[in-house]
Amino acid sequence: MVISAPSGGGKTVVRSGLLKLNKKFAFSVTCTTRPRRPGEVDGKDYFFVTVEQFQRLRKDGKLLEWAKVHGNYYGTPVKSVMAVLQKGRIPVMTIDVKGARSVKKLFPAAVTVFLLPPDLKTLVQRLRGRGEAPENVAVRLRTARSELKVASTFDYLVINDSLPEAVREVAAIAELETRRTARNLDKVESFGSQLRKKKI
Repeated sequence: MVISAPSGGGKTVVRSGLLKLNKKFAFSVTCTTRPRRPGEVDGKDYFFVTVEQFQRLRKDGKLLEWAKVHGNYYGTPVKSVMAVLQKGRIPVMTIDVKGARSVKKLFPAAVTVFLLPPDLKTLVQRLRGRGEAPENVAVRLRTARSELKVASTFDYLVINDSLPEAVREVAAIAELETRRTARNLDKVESFGSQLRKKKI
């Protein structure tokens, strides 16, 4: 599951809510060259790497997707996603819209969700609440304008007005997607095999 949003849209807190709500969700840790913020833990929130280390990962084909956002590099290590999938859990990726497109191209079955705050005023308040400098807020709002242009390419839209409700909606989307016939053809085939063997 890929969650994207304008900066300040709430993708990180929604992801945290999903992980607390159900153990089937697991965070697919991404790497970044940006400085660590207070309270962030290396290997839990992000893998914090140097630009040189990041470029090496990219050149070696070890990143599922990557992008440069606001002057810093972000990317998703392939091994991070595969480790979650091998445990039979749902990897939750919180990445920008470019990264979401890259993942969708490589994994067409990936489910993409675009988060939006209820209005512009709320978005600005959230950015300022994070301690963003006025010039950074302006940059992030300009980026948000371009991100909105591709929101229609996402599978689902969730308005993040109430955090608990937004988390429930994203969880419901995941539950619905697990019921798709295309994702359960093994079960259909198993039942069909039993039916063929049954003497009627």
